[in-house]
Amino acid sequence: MIRLPAGMRDRIKKAAERSGRSMNSEIVTALEAYYPPEPTLEDVLESVHSAISKAHAASNIPYRQVLVDALDELSDRLASGLEPDQYVQRLPLKGMEDWEKVSDRMVRWRRVQKYGVATDDLERELDRGLLKKFGGDTIYAAIRAMEEGKPERALKWFRLGEVKFAEPEAAYAAIERWLKEYYRENWGDPDAPPPWDDGE
Repeated sequence: MIRLPAGMRDRIKKAAERSGRSMNSEIVTALEAYYPPEPTLEDVLESVHSAISKAHAASNIPYRQVLVDALDELSDRLASGLEPDQYVQRLPLKGMEDWEKVSDRMVRWRRVQKYGVATDDLERELDRGLLKKFGGDTIYAAIRAMEEGKPERALKWFRLGEVKFAEPEAAYAAIERWLKEYYRENWGDPDAPPPWDDGE
């Protein structure tokens, strides 16, 4: 049972009568529209590869190749197991335009589910900017956590807490290396106090 604001029950009843549904069906329909089911990995890959196929066919789209490259990178990242919240395996894909590439990526994705993310896949996605959306304070705090032997804390900040790595120690070392290099390029020496913590 849920409590409805005054007048809402009558509005739902009228909407249900107009659409020829029961009140329960009307409520479920509205909730389905507002809270749609999350797409599976296969759904996302199918959409991505359909978009790639359409972009290839439409030669007059501005920046078409940029779009194709971005979609291809997304597909590659999904296959690597480094996109958060994508760890539920579903039915096989249907109607793929580029089945060989997708099939290879699905094999990689299934391998990730069993063994974890390969270090070379992780390094490639780090180079592509997997963690570049995070600010200097988060990067600095993550470096400190890695140095203190608490990589799980840093991974949670990056929404990678659920990711399983095939070689955890090598993966943590790769992340720490990347974090320090990225921090050095943007904010200075990662071993010095951060510039925003100068007491002003």
